[in-house]
Amino acid sequence: KYGERAWMFLDIRLLHALLIIRINLGKRITINDWKWGGKLKQRGLRSNLQQIFSGYFKRKKLYLSGHVMGKAVDFDVEGMTAEEVRNWIIVNQYLFPFKIRLEHKFLKSGKIITWVHLDVFQEEDKPKIYVFNV
Repeated sequence: KYGERAWMFLDIRLLHALLIIRINLGKRITINDWKWGGKLKQRGLRSNLQQIFSGYFKRKKLYLSGHVMGKAVDFDVEGMTAEEVRNWIIVNQYLFPFKIRLEHKFLKSGKIITWVHLDVFQEEDKPKIYVFNV
């Protein structure tokens, strides 16, 4: 609905974090690529009305996430694994003037997540870079 104007819904800290990563790594970051014929979608700003959340609707639960609130993205960095990117962010946390949360593993399977989920939720009792499992 909003097209290129949808940028207005993204938290400026999220955009700042992506810029810090992009400039310092000097590598391409991919969030979504569907516009260019790829298969990656739903990794940036999401509407909580989209089909991907139909299970929540059936249970009459509100779906709120960093993606819906414009505070989260899932991305890949060219030539790096997600684990390498997460480690780079942790080592270089001094570059970020705010807190960041990173997903790491799936709780049920224990498998490491193969993309980087980064969000800028501010939890007072958590460290500057907070790694969590989903």
